[in-house]
Amino acid sequence: MVFRGEAIELHTLGRSDLLKAKVFALCDRGFDLPDCVAMNPTADELADLLPWLEVRDLHPGWPDHVRATVSDLARRLGHGLQPSRRTGQTP
Repeated sequence: MVFRGEAIELHTLGRSDLLKAKVFALCDRGFDLPDCVAMNPTADELADLLPWLEVRDLHPGWPDHVRATVSDLARRLGHGLQPSRRTGQTP
C-alpha cells in the first residue's frame, strides 16, 4: 500500500509485476522499449518472466515473438539469457 486515507487506499504494482506489464506491452505494442530499458532488468528477471509472458496470448506465433523481443531487450541491456526454465529454450 502506498497511501491510506479516510476515503481511499492506493496500491501500486511491485517491481516484478510492473516489469511483466511493461515487457508484455513491449511485445504487444512495440513502443515500450525505453521504459523497459530504464527499468534495467537483470538477466534473471527476464528469464523469470518468460514462462508467464509466453502464455499471455493465444496466437501460435506469440511465444516465438516473445522470446525474440526479450532476447533483443537482453542484448540492448548487455546480457544474454539462460534457457527458459519451462521451455528449455533460449529466447
